[in-house]
Amino acid sequence: MSIGIEAEKIYKSFGEPAQIVLQDVSLSINVGDFVALTGKSGSGKSTLLYIVSGLDFPSSGDVKLSGKSLQQMDSKELHALRNHSIGFVFQFHYLLPELTGLENITMPARKTGNHKQVEEYALHLMDSFSVFHCKDKFPSQMSGGEGQRVAIARALVQKPKFLFADEPTGNLDTSNGDKVMDIFKKINSDDGTTILFVTHDPDYAATANQRIHMIDGKIAEIS
Repeated sequence: MSIGIEAEKIYKSFGEPAQIVLQDVSLSINVGDFVALTGKSGSGKSTLLYIVSGLDFPSSGDVKLSGKSLQQMDSKELHALRNHSIGFVFQFHYLLPELTGLENITMPARKTGNHKQVEEYALHLMDSFSVFHCKDKFPSQMSGGEGQRVAIARALVQKPKFLFADEPTGNLDTSNGDKVMDIFKKINSDDGTTILFVTHDPDYAATANQRIHMIDGKIAEIS
């Protein structure tokens, strides 16, 4: 089994005087793993997620995705990696209000100029996630659960190798939260997508095949 995500001796601090948020964090996640990142608020789990996904950089240490160091990539390489290999789901869906559901989903492909080719796959995702009826709706016309499922489809439309999610169920009721986790399990098992998600919900953490628990900026337990 090859390693998909590797972090080595990650430190992260903010401000003056420096407030250390992550200290000496190392982890290794295999390709195709489904991993929950848990811990109390302020434990550093979201900061770590942002760093291993290339959305933020460590103060020191190294992150590798598929064996390639993010720290050694120039901005063009990083941009290409984010567009083609990484999907990101946030707690709030961040859909563009002036675009329809389908237009929001194909948005990442517009950057690479292949949105017409991915439209069929986008509609397939909408159908799979039970939001096909939202293809011509604007975000203001969708429920919170619908908006979040549209946002997940947007994150998956380029068929990324890695999916990172920061409290993806945090804004949803139990029924919609369960639907989101079912989608994650399905794409992990069917497509082999490597998934790392932050959650404070022990039931959702238990659905992952590995759990990384953080306390005060350090990994306390891997189970």
